[in-house]
Amino acid sequence: MTTGMREQHVETVLGRISVLVDDRGGDLPVVFMHGVFLDRTLWTAFGPEVTGRTHIYIDMPAHGASGNVGRDWHLDECVEMLLTVLDKSNVARCIVIGHSWGSMTALRAAIKAPSRFAALGLFNMPFKRNQGLGRLGFQLQKLVTAFPRFYARQAARALYSESALKAHPELSLAMQDRLSVRPPKEIARVIDAVLLRPEDATHLLRDLTVPALAVVGQSDYVGKPPGLNVTVAPGGHISPHEAPDETRAAIKKVLLLAGDSA
Repeated sequence: MTTGMREQHVETVLGRISVLVDDRGGDLPVVFMHGVFLDRTLWTAFGPEVTGRTHIYIDMPAHGASGNVGRDWHLDECVEMLLTVLDKSNVARCIVIGHSWGSMTALRAAIKAPSRFAALGLFNMPFKRNQGLGRLGFQLQKLVTAFPRFYARQAARALYSESALKAHPELSLAMQDRLSVRPPKEIARVIDAVLLRPEDATHLLRDLTVPALAVVGQSDYVGKPPGLNVTVAPGGHISPHEAPDETRAAIKKVLLLAGDSA
């Protein structure tokens, strides 16, 4: 890979994926994936000066600068998407730092192709299947996606802690801007694929052989993944925004895990 900052677009099973590469050379680049209704700017604040490594930031399907999917899809296809991005970027092995949906993808990819991953940082990762009233709530939310700015305000209240939104109202405004440029059908497809369809992943955690560190917020709805080392950070479900110092420290711990497995 050529040293420097560049954007590339990769055709995948989930459409055209935008990938930003900050190339510092060396082995074991760090790949970053964000959660729903965010984009790669969630992670670009934690640049290569934190790790000393090449960083690869992925805009997830129908998010950021990536294209719409244009059809119903499922979470396992994100694994295929990630492996395609790695192949097209000539990355044989890497460290992955994921947030929420990005963590869900990283976990499943590491189960399918463990030799491709040296370590995982699993931030705010949902691993239990949504049941009962929580599941009903997500199903009802799909009806509101016809009003993306209104829906984004409600989503921000659910994902961020109250104190974070009070101190940084721009977080909600940014989420509104991101969702307002997407067709409501694409937003509903994300809700289906990421929030409603995935099965319980506890068994995947038991089968995981790649070293991993989990990070959860104090008021995070996801809970602590069993069997993993867990760091608890202040705030809610979006720790990279709400707890940047703890996030930076956790990323460095993941690099140490990768050193043990390199």
